[in-house]
Amino acid sequence: MVTDVQGVERLRERDAEAFRSLIDRLQQPITGYLHRLVGDREVALDLAQDTFIQVYIEIDKTSGELALDAWIYRIATNYGLRYLNRKRLRQFVQLESHEDIDESLAVAGPEDEMETRILIEQALGTMRPKDAAVLQLHYGNGFTYEEIGQVMEMSSEAVRKRVARSVEKFRRVYGKKISPARSQRYDNSIKVTQKGIR
Repeated sequence: MVTDVQGVERLRERDAEAFRSLIDRLQQPITGYLHRLVGDREVALDLAQDTFIQVYIEIDKTSGELALDAWIYRIATNYGLRYLNRKRLRQFVQLESHEDIDESLAVAGPEDEMETRILIEQALGTMRPKDAAVLQLHYGNGFTYEEIGQVMEMSSEAVRKRVARSVEKFRRVYGKKISPARSQRYDNSIKVTQKGIR
């Protein structure tokens, strides 16, 4: 996590080069995180842009010892969770168009990996947004419990418990999405998922 006091001061002074450098460093990771969280690349790009605008607006209101990356991920997470909550109000936990996968068309190879990714995305889409977010931050972005705590404004112990509960929920949901013919691959995909939800 970046806590560069001098860098934060340059951002507070509205230094254009400092903002350009910040965006160059974090735009892709933030967009990727939001994409995995909300399941839509275009929405993720919009939310990432909103995140950086908010950083620009709010940076001068922050404290001197700001954990910059955690603060930016917190803003991105809040935008992502708000989007998901609005989406769920509009349409009752509806899975995206990938839901009607014809299992008989599944063949081993690169398509298998894509199908697994789709099923992971669907499983995450049915979970509570905060549960999906902690899994994304921990397994997708490699954040520690302490770093996630800074992002989600929780203690690291509360994060650890939420991650453990969320993994169990994910396993149950993901397990229901696979056909009996693919159940032998289930354990392998869970191991891959635990190494990193991508």
